[in-house]
Amino acid sequence: MSVISSRRKNSSPPSILKKGKALRSRLSEIKSPNKVKFVLPHAQKVQNILEEYKGNKISRDYENLLCLIRDAELTDEDISSLLKEATECITLLNQDLRLFVEAILSVSWIDKNNGVVSEYQSFIVNLLSAHNYHAKLVIEKLVTLFLPDPGDTDWPDGIPGDANNRKYINVHTLLNLLMHVVPMCKEILMNSISKYFPYYNKSTHIHECYLHNVLWILEYQPSFRHDILHLICSKLIILDVNAPKEEIEKFINADDEMFLMDDDSKSVKTSTTSFTVVNRHTVAHTLDMCLNMLFNYITSECHNSKDGQLRWDKTKSLYQDVISVFDKVILPTYNTHHVQYVMFLMCCFKSTITEAFLNFLWKKVCNPNVPPILRQASVNYIASLVARANFISLSILKGTLQQMAEWIHTYNSNQDGLECVNSDVRVHSVFYSVCQALFYIVSFRHKDFIGKKKNVVFLDSLNMAKMVTSRLNPLRVCQPAVVQNFAAVTRKYQLAYCYTIIEHNDRNTMPIIYQDDRGAILMSNNVLEAFYPFDPYILERSSKKIEPFYREYEETCEEPMDVDTKEPNHEIDDFLCNQELSSTPSSKSNKFSYGSSPGFKFKG
Repeated sequence: MSVISSRRKNSSPPSILKKGKALRSRLSEIKSPNKVKFVLPHAQKVQNILEEYKGNKISRDYENLLCLIRDAELTDEDISSLLKEATECITLLNQDLRLFVEAILSVSWIDKNNGVVSEYQSFIVNLLSAHNYHAKLVIEKLVTLFLPDPGDTDWPDGIPGDANNRKYINVHTLLNLLMHVVPMCKEILMNSISKYFPYYNKSTHIHECYLHNVLWILEYQPSFRHDILHLICSKLIILDVNAPKEEIEKFINADDEMFLMDDDSKSVKTSTTSFTVVNRHTVAHTLDMCLNMLFNYITSECHNSKDGQLRWDKTKSLYQDVISVFDKVILPTYNTHHVQYVMFLMCCFKSTITEAFLNFLWKKVCNPNVPPILRQASVNYIASLVARANFISLSILKGTLQQMAEWIHTYNSNQDGLECVNSDVRVHSVFYSVCQALFYIVSFRHKDFIGKKKNVVFLDSLNMAKMVTSRLNPLRVCQPAVVQNFAAVTRKYQLAYCYTIIEHNDRNTMPIIYQDDRGAILMSNNVLEAFYPFDPYILERSSKKIEPFYREYEETCEEPMDVDTKEPNHEIDDFLCNQELSSTPSSKSNKFSYGSSPGFKFKG
């Protein structure tokens, strides 16, 4: 460093930032008693102390005042007296006195009497009206009050007590005032909510307190709803992927209790990452509590609290926000297990919502400009919803199958015009996914068609025999469980005969070796991955909102074929025949059978 630059550095006057840091350091070195009696200086008022500090005349009184506010046990009268003194010198509280503002903000006020609470709220509103550069400091401090104290106990049934409610009312009343008085606080509030959202590994109680208050904000700031729902779903997806369904199922089978509490660490399975130790079952319990709160919010927002009637205008408005969040956050995320049930819950309120959601997904499937992976995910959502939701009417079921069948036949017609066809699953991934979706729905919902002859005729009109005999051979790449169930159903109702093709595919199945974009050599078995987003929901508390609208898979036991039938005898074993499995769950932990995709079992 040159002599000139060194002199300039030494001769420059201390900045406000340097002055504040130096004062913070000095305050931290002052060892004041843990508990002291708060008494304002007798010789000087707060205003005089602040004026003298700003004039760089006396700083000792200013430091003592900050230490008193920070460390003393303040009664209601003390806080009231301090606030009155501070209000008289609002005009002085610029950035030079940031530490004094921080000290005021550190005062515990939310559990005091109504007079103190009103004085504090009035002081904060006046402060930001005069000096809006303190807005970030104030808003962030208020958002941290959403978090529970270390000694707080969990809420029974996820509902806060009266004492906690009174505290939160005081905080939200002040936030609401600031949103109207200082418009810039809105953006700061959203940033603060995101900044202080609990890390996924935090306790369940921290998450439920924070989420409860974040949803509370929507009562007086409904314009925040899209951004807040986007944030909540993004955070819940992190919880979802860190609570693997397989681990939850193992835990359910090992113990009658659904989840362990935080202090049951001896018998809880944990996983160690590069940064922390993750308690998977606590994460699942947290996800369960948070989704239950989110489901309650959606239900209460869409229904009248008095008579439970659907509020259609509010439901339509909420659907627009939720579908946007689904499109941006949930749909692109692979293999989530529970968060996507937000859309399932929305659809159960009214068939119009269901049709709108299915149309939204089908447009993505048909749009060649959408990435294939999203088109595949969209058709999987369609198949899973239509199969699992008991509120899907027969007309919607028929319309969905008709759309898929027409699309499949059009796609096949285009391929028939080519001299040779590349049947690699990577080339025709969307086509195979649509075929698998149709096979899956037919296998799952075929009983809805057998009551009337015209419904069986409708299935025959789909011309599924032409699908399975096409040059692209979809039975070769679809999931074996789907193929076997579909083959059994279509043979029983003489809609298509698949077993000759299945046998041929079994004899001619070979893995495909290919090179990816990075040059790596990969091997593929050329079979579609099975992802059905509405497979059984296994979180205990929040599942109560889903169970009434959920369809369990009903197994069908086919009788063995007669020897006189025209079909070859060696194919008898390919029937879906599960006599040893009960279609009725025998225990609470078994309330949803067949917990892994594609949602039903088959005999291999």
